[in-house]
Amino acid sequence: MKNFDVNTFDVELYDNVLDRGLSSGLGNRDGRMCIEAAICTVLGLEHGDDPGCVAPSVRAFKIKLNDAVWSSPAARAKGLRDLGLAQLGSLGIVSDKEFAKGIALATVNSLLPKVFRAVLPGLEEHAKACELAGDLTAADAAARYAADAAACYAADAAACYAADATACYAAAAAAAAARYAARYAAAAADADDADAAARYAAADEYLILSANLALGVLLTLKSPGCTLLAA
Repeated sequence: MKNFDVNTFDVELYDNVLDRGLSSGLGNRDGRMCIEAAICTVLGLEHGDDPGCVAPSVRAFKIKLNDAVWSSPAARAKGLRDLGLAQLGSLGIVSDKEFAKGIALATVNSLLPKVFRAVLPGLEEHAKACELAGDLTAADAAARYAADAAACYAADAAACYAADATACYAAAAAAAAARYAARYAAAAADADDADAAARYAAADEYLILSANLALGVLLTLKSPGCTLLAA
């Protein structure tokens, strides 16, 4: 979308659309839809998942995070609300390379240690290595080393977070969050209702953290939509 002015975005209408909850996948314009489709609706665009004002790496991250296994459509909407605003106007302003690097490092520093400590407390040494990684090379090494040491889905998440250093870090991070949450939620299928609820809530926690890490990167990179966060 050329000449997009973030100040013209109707935040009230956006919130009304999100009040329906958000769907996994594109969804229906007259009902629940994904976060990018919600943006398109507010902007008066055709039903789709490309608002035309969002940097490609940010959009890729958002779509994969949207399509992860959340506990409910309402939880998905609440978890992605601020990130949906912050991404606005990022096209041409936020560097795809810098966003990808930022979310990759933040993921290894903040999310992976939380995953390891929750699932395999014996990986404390590796969790600390992830926390202390100061650049992408160190982050890649720490995450891969931790993955080699673990025999569970947390290791699979680590390997995905530390994906090829020349690839899109944002997409890799979102995919790993989605994969971890999906497996965590699937494990609840054989549990009683109370345990299932706790597991779904835990899955949401990791996805919300991923969304907040991305939000922090967009704030650092001065995405225009961040000015709407107080709305």
